Amino acid sequence: MKKQTKAQATIFMIVGLVILIGSSIFFYSTQKASKPFEPEIKIIEEQVPVEFDPIKKYAADCAYSAGAEGLKIIGEQGGYISFADRNLNREPFIITSNPTETDAVPFTENSDLKIPYWWYLKSANNCKGDCRFASKRPDLRQTDNSIEKQLERYVDSRFKECLNNFEPFAEQGFRITEAGKLKTDVTIGSNDVAVLVEYPLNVEMQGRQTKISQFIASIPVNLDKVYDLATKITNLEIKHRYLEKHALNLVSAFSGVDKEKLPPMSDMQFKFGSTASWQKSDVKNKITGLLAAYIPLFQVDGTYTYERNLFDSELKQRLYDSTIIPVANSSFRDLAASFAYLDFWPAYFDLNCNGERCVPSSANSLISSFGIQEYRFAYDLSFPVLVEIKDLFALNEQGYSFNFFLEGNIRNNKPMPADFSPLGRGALSERSLLCDTRTSGNVTVAVTDAATKKPVDGAQILYTIIDESCFIGFTDSDGAMKENFPVGVGGVVNAVKDGYIGKAVEFEPRINTDASLKVQLQPIYTKKLVVKKKNVVKTPQGWQFANAPVDLSSKESATITLTRISDGTELDFSSVANYEGQSNASELQIAPGAYNADANLILNERIVIPEKQKCVRKNIFGDRECFTIPKIDFSEKSSPGQERFPEGGLKLNFTLNPADLQSYDTIVLYVVSMGIANVSEQERVIEDIDQMNKIEYYSKVYQLDLQPAFK
Repeated sequence: MKKQTKAQATIFMIVGLVILIGSSIFFYSTQKASKPFEPEIKIIEEQVPVEFDPIKKYAADCAYSAGAEGLKIIGEQGGYISFADRNLNREPFIITSNPTETDAVPFTENSDLKIPYWWYLKSANNCKGDCRFASKRPDLRQTDNSIEKQLERYVDSRFKECLNNFEPFAEQGFRITEAGKLKTDVTIGSNDVAVLVEYPLNVEMQGRQTKISQFIASIPVNLDKVYDLATKITNLEIKHRYLEKHALNLVSAFSGVDKEKLPPMSDMQFKFGSTASWQKSDVKNKITGLLAAYIPLFQVDGTYTYERNLFDSELKQRLYDSTIIPVANSSFRDLAASFAYLDFWPAYFDLNCNGERCVPSSANSLISSFGIQEYRFAYDLSFPVLVEIKDLFALNEQGYSFNFFLEGNIRNNKPMPADFSPLGRGALSERSLLCDTRTSGNVTVAVTDAATKKPVDGAQILYTIIDESCFIGFTDSDGAMKENFPVGVGGVVNAVKDGYIGKAVEFEPRINTDASLKVQLQPIYTKKLVVKKKNVVKTPQGWQFANAPVDLSSKESATITLTRISDGTELDFSSVANYEGQSNASELQIAPGAYNADANLILNERIVIPEKQKCVRKNIFGDRECFTIPKIDFSEKSSPGQERFPEGGLKLNFTLNPADLQSYDTIVLYVVSMGIANVSEQERVIEDIDQMNKIEYYSKVYQLDLQPAFK
């Protein structure tokens, strides 16, 4: 009997242990799933008795203060908390007073503010053939000297100083003692920066005691997006060399056979002798003056301050348009980007002159009365450009700035060639032991354009397991990549490239087993956009929909937002465009797929519904009661010429197929217009306003008539 009882007890213990392990696994997995981007932060905040809340808030405020202070320093210094303290920043820097021979540029002579290059000529300015480019861009996450880790070390160093031994609470009778070591975890999320300080404390007051160990602060700085934009600006310079091309455009535009202009890169005159010569030092001063004046014209398309101006002069327009930096397939409307070159940052400059005086080469013949003056000047130029990105609404609208330098390099009238792979936004820095342990066989990933079926080169391939993303590599000119993968319990291969909708495909690599994977990316097209309206008209029989497209007037404008409905395997994508009536067309970025369209139609005109007397029957005896419905002026608070009446819009789902996007240049979208403006003011009544709430109703009932068209 005793043996049977022992056996039963053993079985119960085993069952209980299984339940305990199972529940622990479930709890862990649900915790991880609920916070995939913050794996190091406990999501259940520690609770303390209410009388100890002031202690917890005081320490949390210190976590916020130290974190915000560190973020500001990191923003000012291009991702680095310090250039002197190796305990905080472990990246070595060689810093000189010469801005084109250094890893980071001192803002002014003997300045404590130093800002690193995110792209520059690492070799000496006079290098020949063995020139090397580099980047001092820090990683964003996870690696030992990433921005996250630097900020953790900074908060560690400042937190206790901020606490000041809790002196404000000593007089209130609190007794606070340290019960463990201080450790900070920082997570840069998609919208803010989370700071978690683990610092065990024993707190006692009037015989009551508790233990507090966790202090959390959320700092409203979208550093992830700021870093993303900074990386895109840097990659576009690496790939397209827009700084160098703009400088060469300036030289070309402001040069000529005139001592008041710059020496021409190439020109020839058939004459005896030359009246034009230049001093090399004067040429350098003119070049730096042009850079100081024209570098600030650079704009990043899609940012908060972006605005394209139009000029009558073709030369001015060409120079101006060369300063527009296109950032495709991204929206940074809440960020501003500016560029600067200051003439107290010495540029490297050389010109192929014999000494200080620059003259053409001449060939003269006294016998034949014939002469040739040949002007061929080769410009060598290196110059630093400060890029500042501002999150205007960060830190509760105090704003946040992030600085870094790019270097333009021209040799012999051409951008210096550089063999350097583009910097990944964040994936390249998010490496761990898992990412470095690649035990699968050779995995071939082939990426093609879903519309043309042609290979897509330069696509980033990443592999995600649970909450870990590993950068694997880039596709080659054949659209293929062959690499080994980390092996885990199921994962997702992500293929990403600007100009395409990113794609995620489930994939499970196996140890020492070769495999192949095909991925198709939907291309993003830029199409001309035309918006037309279909009116809802007031008739004696009531309001009726008229299926006849009408052009927008010069007083009408439409804002279109198209949100792509993902199938779960593609990255989110949306496109926003503004269309002004009577314009030729706007532009819209669009890809094949299903969309949710949300449009607003605005009329720049004063709309008034006049005061009316209305009477209703009061009782069964026919008595009537009359009252006045006051006038409604939709532009009552508008300035003259700035009236805005919400005339209509659209709420509709539709699908755009690849064939139409490949075959046509223009997409026509139709919106519903409530024709209140077409009713004479004296005929308008308060019930007409109800039509303004029926955009969704008309969009649904007449959805077949409101489908987009192509031409």
